[in-house]
Amino acid sequence: MTWDVAVAGTFHSDDLTTPAGRHDALGGSAVYFSLAASRYAPVHVNGIVGTDTVAGYRRILDRPSIHLDGMVVSTSPTFRWHAVHDFGRWVTAHESSEPGCDPLWEATLSEQSRRAEVLFVGSMDPALQHRVIDQSSARLIGLDSMTEFIETRPVDLAAVLRKIDILFLTGAELGALTGSDDWRRSAARLCGTGRLRAVVVKHGPAGAACVTASTLVEKPALAVAAVVDPTGAGDALAGGFLGHVAMAMRTDDDLFGPALAEGLGLAAEAIVAFGTAGLAVTGTV
Repeated sequence: MTWDVAVAGTFHSDDLTTPAGRHDALGGSAVYFSLAASRYAPVHVNGIVGTDTVAGYRRILDRPSIHLDGMVVSTSPTFRWHAVHDFGRWVTAHESSEPGCDPLWEATLSEQSRRAEVLFVGSMDPALQHRVIDQSSARLIGLDSMTEFIETRPVDLAAVLRKIDILFLTGAELGALTGSDDWRRSAARLCGTGRLRAVVVKHGPAGAACVTASTLVEKPALAVAAVVDPTGAGDALAGGFLGHVAMAMRTDDDLFGPALAEGLGLAAEAIVAFGTAGLAVTGTV
């Protein structure tokens, strides 16, 4: 027996370029998160996808533990993302996009998702994140964001942060949010803002940390033969983390260290192949 997990996130048709080559793949935060979290618990997916790629997504997410009750299908095309990854600085060196059907999503959760004990809200407009959270009765809510929203929507994002339990950010995103290069201290200071209990700070190849007001757990990244595509690693980490929480059916701070280790394991699987291929293992729930 486990808790149910809900995710509200994106579906992306990705044009990816890394030192390993160039590849077209179907991804998005909802997809990477679901493939990771479904190893541990049933996952209910919410987001919008175009008819041009919906069949592909149904194949990728065809697991008994993944439920597409909140996947909205639009006649407009799926969001298209073009990205060139810089493995020297571990950033996106160049990116562009065509929004497709993304602006049409009304951020409405399915009934099953509203009742799920754990909720993850992927990076998106803070107004949409706020709308999603207000529909949920989850015991534990995790959220991701990005520098674009941190810099352009600070007031809206601050309001959202008061409604969540765990914040997932890269070190650079945390610095943009707090104005501090001391990620340990700035993350700890965020805890206690509203219901916020922990900040998971993602450091790419250097691993990740989980910071609460009084504790710090740091773990290294798992070694892999070669990094092929880092797209989705952060969402896979969140999926492993929150999936482990759902499987344990606990939300105490003592669980966060083991949950972080699970998340890093899923992130390592995500980066060894283009797109979601590294996570293409049948779920066990």
